[in-house]
Amino acid sequence: MQAVVKIAKDLAEYCKGPMDRLDIRIVDILQRRGDLTHAELAEAVGSTPSTCLRRVRSLQKAGILTRNVFLADGAKLGRGLRAIITVTTKDYDLARRAAFAKSVGAEPAISYAYGVTGDLDAILIGNFRDMVEYQASCDRLFDGDKNITRYTTHFISETYKDDPAIPCDPALSEG
Repeated sequence: MQAVVKIAKDLAEYCKGPMDRLDIRIVDILQRRGDLTHAELAEAVGSTPSTCLRRVRSLQKAGILTRNVFLADGAKLGRGLRAIITVTTKDYDLARRAAFAKSVGAEPAISYAYGVTGDLDAILIGNFRDMVEYQASCDRLFDGDKNITRYTTHFISETYKDDPAIPCDPALSEG
């Protein structure tokens, strides 16, 4: 979660400063197609490969572009049972949050974990093989933790949007 917040803050700070329209186009395209060569990227943004290479390295150094990954299809990997798990705790102080984050981080089926504001304290997103693995994960995460007062699971039945890209300039989307 801290990484996501840091990325968002870095992007906001960088957008205020030296990030121009070319940087924005590069970030926008690479969020959707991180496998492009610099030549392909240059063609897509209307620049040269050497300029794109230099810009990408600068964006990486600034912490705006943080990693290049391929997203896998969970169902094709045998992990088609997707769930959003909401968690409520008794006390949400720093030490308990750190202990919870450590246990969640060690749980392989959990892909995303966020501390949130409001009536809930955490939201987890997991990809499970089946109900047996789901229940075993919940048992490990919640049953021994006396600070957990409740967890609720929402199984994903349909996906309406699944896009990890962060908009970095609304004006580019409009025109």
